[in-house]
Amino acid sequence: MDRFLISYAAHHYADEDWKSRADRWTASFYLADTPIFGTAVITRVVPGRHPNPYVALETDSGCLDRIPRVIFAEDGVPVPALRDSVGIDPAVLLLLESVEVEQKWRGTGVGMDLAVTALRHLAGGPRSVAVCYPAPIHTHGPEEPCSYESDDPEVRRPDEEAVAALRGAWSRRGFGHVQEGVYAMALGG
Repeated sequence: MDRFLISYAAHHYADEDWKSRADRWTASFYLADTPIFGTAVITRVVPGRHPNPYVALETDSGCLDRIPRVIFAEDGVPVPALRDSVGIDPAVLLLLESVEVEQKWRGTGVGMDLAVTALRHLAGGPRSVAVCYPAPIHTHGPEEPCSYESDDPEVRRPDEEAVAALRGAWSRRGFGHVQEGVYAMALGG
């Protein structure tokens, strides 16, 4: 049986206002003696250490155009719906920006399983919470509508089916719906 490996690279901001920005991590997935076949990009936010994650992530959102608006109030405090969903007041939030794997690994669950392992590794304590927005990765800008958004309830586009499948898969791994399509899971300690 193949043994999967995960390597980590961190991107920390070292400018004069570094405390206002979250840390970005890239977890790379591979097998021994093989090239990387997938990645997960994770943003770590520590409420109270980062003055206002809502503002910091709005100016430097990466792929997180929806998550910060849903889980943080404008003053940077996690919203009650997040605390209610996971049953704790989070000390560390790990925002899963993206999970991508090569075609041969898609649909196998390997990318999700390795992403959850990476989230647990980066958790750092009993009040850590992972947050994701299960949807296919899009290359459009934040102001452009996703192709699965439709005003006609009779119209089902391929992305709608992919979103439903991804939400079900993340739910089976312990994530629960918070609101507006954002899911979260307490990572324990």
